Amino acid sequence: MLSAPAAAAPWIEIENLHLDRGGRPVLVDLSARLAGRAVGLVGANGAGKSTLIGALLGVLRARSGRASVLGLPLPAAAREVRARAGVMAEQAGIFPGGSGVDAVAFAGMMSGLARREALRRAHRALDALEVGEERYRPAKGYSTGMRQRCKLAMSLVHDPELLILDEPTVGLDPPGRAQLLDLIRQLRDEGRHVLLSTHVLRDAEGLCDELLLLDAGTVSYAGPVAALTQPSAGRLVACGDGLDEGFAGALAAAGVAVISRDEEHLVFSSRGDADLTAFWRVAAERGAAVRRLGAELTTLEDAVVDLMEAGHGRR
Repeated sequence: MLSAPAAAAPWIEIENLHLDRGGRPVLVDLSARLAGRAVGLVGANGAGKSTLIGALLGVLRARSGRASVLGLPLPAAAREVRARAGVMAEQAGIFPGGSGVDAVAFAGMMSGLARREALRRAHRALDALEVGEERYRPAKGYSTGMRQRCKLAMSLVHDPELLILDEPTVGLDPPGRAQLLDLIRQLRDEGRHVLLSTHVLRDAEGLCDELLLLDAGTVSYAGPVAALTQPSAGRLVACGDGLDEGFAGALAAAGVAVISRDEEHLVFSSRGDADLTAFWRVAAERGAAVRRLGAELTTLEDAVVDLMEAGHGRR
């Protein structure tokens, strides 16, 4: 008989962590154990995300509590954690005096690589991110998308097992955002751990399997993303053509509660077979083309808002 696969070991562990900055508490009694391939770090401005990243890199020292990353205790093993991590900081730039490949090679030398090896790895990282001849152009003339790719290459040049990405898609248009997320997804699937700090919850929902939600320096949620996006009980969503105001009105007249509607989607409450029968009867009468009918999924954004409002209500 086959045994169930062993659960992944947590690679971020935080227990009763307190950290002050400027004489005021920023992180308060943080505790979490996270083992996902990619962990989303989310929360409003001022929630403590950047401070927590600093603590996990051993740059900021906690007043009390403990933390470990990749099984390494902090702050004792901070130097080793930083050697095994690649960091793409939101505010960090690319030094303007050279080309993209110069910037990535410089990052490699800062990580301890010899100049020749840093240049070789710089080209390898840029190749992996599909950066072509633009690597030889002055970095000061790069577009936002190109700058973000170059910054990601700088975090990858020393082949880290952990990537810490702070707002990597900021300023990108939708195609550029999708391309960069695809690249990060490939890096995750190669076996790297990813910590993604972002305000864009759609990015976290599409990339991360676990979430750490901070609210005013405390943990509001730590665990699987899937647990927050379960189907809504008793709510169905229909997708297709002809789900217009007339359809919604006819469905309501049949005694079915319509919750929301847009051009191609209609959400309604279903209490059982009678409501489903009424829905399909109205669809047939009005000639609507229903392509899909299923349980409505809670979006991560809705779930996070609910968690934060619940937390504020308890304070």
